[in-house]
Amino acid sequence: MTISEFLTAVRTPYIATFARVATHVVSHVEPAYRQSDGSLAVEGALGLPCRVDVIPMEGITAGQTIRVDSETRLKFEAVTFASGAGEVVLSPFVWDWTPLEVLGLSQEAVSNVIQPWFLKWFDTDDENVPTEDGLFGVVHFMSELERTKEGWRVTVDLGSSPVNAVEDFLFRMLDAGAYQVRVG
Repeated sequence: MTISEFLTAVRTPYIATFARVATHVVSHVEPAYRQSDGSLAVEGALGLPCRVDVIPMEGITAGQTIRVDSETRLKFEAVTFASGAGEVVLSPFVWDWTPLEVLGLSQEAVSNVIQPWFLKWFDTDDENVPTEDGLFGVVHFMSELERTKEGWRVTVDLGSSPVNAVEDFLFRMLDAGAYQVRVG
């Protein structure tokens, strides 16, 4: 299997669940937290925004956020893919809470790559149109960078982002000089 095939196998059941929940009632789908003036609410050292999954507009849950969680986790042995001078290691993970660890780069280098990557796939201007499943193809959340024994880790809620968003992350990190990127 290719990286794309593994990522698709993890993403597909989550997106089916997410789309089912998002289209069950009239809802705000994947809205970003905003300030009273309409600007994105950001926080943390990287100054990143955040999205919620669904906010129903009617019924007893109107105005309350609904979080959509993965119902399954694809089981497979860790797989390593070589890419230039680096490698990608995929271990089991869920799309809505994905640990990403980067080895071989400084905190500053990881920050300089990860922030623009996140903002690109977040769609800060809400320009994405919904796909046939009613979702917008965006990431939702990224934790602060955390030091590990060997590198730097973040956890990302990939929301409804496409597989190529993760591939973009992997290639950006490898192009920046990481010798290994771990997913899961």
